[in-house]
Amino acid sequence: MKGFTEDGNFPFLLCFPCLRFGNLFHVSPLEERLEKARLLAQQRKEEERLRSLEDKKQQEEQRAKRKETRKSVLDELIETEKSYLFCLQLCITTFYDSSSSMKVPESVDLEFLFGNMEEIADVSQRLFTQLESAVIGKEFEEQVVGTAFVDLAEDMKNTYAPYCRNHDDVLMVMEKHKDNPEVCEYFAAKVEEMRQKTNIFDVEAMLIKPVQRILKYPLLLNELQKCTEEDHPDKTAIRRAIEAMTNVATSINEYKRRKDLVYKYKKETDETFTMKIAKLNLHSIKKKSTRMRGRLSTNLGIALQLRDEQFEKEDNRFRNAEKAVKALLRSVMIYLERMREVFICQDNFAEGILCYYGDAVCEEITRYMKVHQAMKAHRKILLDTIEELVIIPLNKLVALLDGPNKIIQKRFDKLLDYNNLIGRGKEDKVVQAAKNDYEAMNAQLLDELPQLYELSLTLIRCCSAAFVRAQRDFWDRGLKENCILLELPSILGASKNIMESFNIQHAAAFDHVSSMSFIPRGFNPRIDPLRFDRKGSLRPPADAARPSLTVQSNSQSASQQEYLRQMYGVDRLYQVSQTTPASDVMDMAVSQGTLVAVIKDKDPMGGRQRWFVDDGVNKGFVQSSILTKVAPSLSGSTSDLTSDDTSDTTSIYSASMDDMDSSFFESQQQYPEVTTIESGDVLPSYYDAHLLHERYYAEFPFTARSENEASLVSGQEVVVLAKHDITGNTEWWLVDANGHQGYAPATYLRKVV
Repeated sequence: MKGFTEDGNFPFLLCFPCLRFGNLFHVSPLEERLEKARLLAQQRKEEERLRSLEDKKQQEEQRAKRKETRKSVLDELIETEKSYLFCLQLCITTFYDSSSSMKVPESVDLEFLFGNMEEIADVSQRLFTQLESAVIGKEFEEQVVGTAFVDLAEDMKNTYAPYCRNHDDVLMVMEKHKDNPEVCEYFAAKVEEMRQKTNIFDVEAMLIKPVQRILKYPLLLNELQKCTEEDHPDKTAIRRAIEAMTNVATSINEYKRRKDLVYKYKKETDETFTMKIAKLNLHSIKKKSTRMRGRLSTNLGIALQLRDEQFEKEDNRFRNAEKAVKALLRSVMIYLERMREVFICQDNFAEGILCYYGDAVCEEITRYMKVHQAMKAHRKILLDTIEELVIIPLNKLVALLDGPNKIIQKRFDKLLDYNNLIGRGKEDKVVQAAKNDYEAMNAQLLDELPQLYELSLTLIRCCSAAFVRAQRDFWDRGLKENCILLELPSILGASKNIMESFNIQHAAAFDHVSSMSFIPRGFNPRIDPLRFDRKGSLRPPADAARPSLTVQSNSQSASQQEYLRQMYGVDRLYQVSQTTPASDVMDMAVSQGTLVAVIKDKDPMGGRQRWFVDDGVNKGFVQSSILTKVAPSLSGSTSDLTSDDTSDTTSIYSASMDDMDSSFFESQQQYPEVTTIESGDVLPSYYDAHLLHERYYAEFPFTARSENEASLVSGQEVVVLAKHDITGNTEWWLVDANGHQGYAPATYLRKVV
């Protein structure tokens, strides 16, 4: 061929053998470069294709590997949960087996050691069931296990948290049990029994399993998350499960930190004074002075302080419970002291009866001493029961309440430190540390104070119920024992009202003893005026008014006679045949023609010569020989019963005691002075006739401010004459206090039941 020249002509000819690519590239370098680029692109494309195939192969291999890993993690999760559940159930059945011949030592508290392990086993059983149902029989893409943890997260927190909180205390108790051979032998036998079914080292290894398990859940879930594909439906559920389980573990760890902090400060408060002095330094002095300054500023309102209304509410409830416990304990102690005094009096009384009768054989005394000995045994039961079921538990509770008081004070100190650091603008780390300490103690108190309050109320109720039951049983047994005395011949042959005779005889004997020269003044105030009147040197002036025990006996009015008829009836009315002065302490001066009602037709010694009578104003003894029975026809007329107008000074002395039966022998009080009215009239409206026998006692002391008022002593019995004053004001009542009439506040009086 003819070659081309620059002008398009062929200067030379090429033969066909010369038209090879190499020669062509040599001839045209541009074509060579293009060809190389094409070949390089083709090679690169092939390499990318091969690389893509390799990556795809690797991804398939990794996916298969993750799938296998996920399967292994799921198998491990299910198998370990199954083994864990088996250990819990084995432990429960081994230690709580009622058919076991080995008895639990008295010093071992299984409820405290194992806590709520049964509840934990129940939660574990539910979790295991859900895991099995989510995995077994399901395709790989359908296996969703995260929802099981999310659904049971709250139950896990409520069951595992109490167990983990008490685990440290359980370990301390187990450490103490190592010094007891009986307990060690018991635990060794139980562990050997469990070793036949599972691998276990000791009881402590079994007790720590729940603590280890709850902290292992987040680790297993994290491993499961790593081997779960992003497009797998379990991916989101696992993330939620990890968050829930992490919160559970965090709350348990936080509670343990709070508990350790509280234990630390409680331990510091238990230090002796010498140890506290030894730890005293400039830093502690500065801290205490800062707290004192902060407390003063807070109390004066100069500085603001954080307030927690919920804590203040719980603190107030705790203070009230503490006061209630101490008040109950103090009241029970006073009751026991008074009961012991009563028992001593009963023993002295029994000894006095034995000394009085000497060697004489008497059926009444024999039975009485038999009853007395039986009652002594019942007394011991009463005192021992109250001591064991009331005093000891309340004392222990009072001692336990001292710890929370110290922690509450320490919480307030931490709050002052926190406020002080905020005011001084300290670094964030220092402020955050102080805040964490305060919040930890505050949260711990908010968690435990309500429980302590409820438990304290429960203990108060139990102690109160035990106290009431002990008294009920004691008085019930005492009543049954003393019923034997009612069958004595002297009791069966006595008059209807035994207390009536006793009160009269007791009053007479008491007044007789009170009149003796060696008895000090004030022993029986009702007899003092008569005693000092007899001495001469202390006789009051002739023109002076006699004490309240001496009154003027005026002519008997028709209203007084009408009162006697309505009060006692016609068959008990007598008329005085001659004027007779009082000759003894309990005698009553009467005038001829006076109408009286016979209350008792004998004297305290059983004699029939002196009768106990009531003339409508006074009560006392008169000679029965001067009394004439009033005929029924005469008793209805007042014109024939008018006494002489002569007046006579009558000394009246009370023979009653505060504890006597008010139905018979009341104190020798004066009835309200009534004006003489004509026949047919009634008692003046100023006095309440139906109140003449109503007895009240003074609940509070009252000091008279004028002659129209009556002074009262706390516990003093009075007779209410009118429940209003002259103007009708019901806030002031007219009373008779040991013979002195006057007004007293109605709110100070309570009716004798």
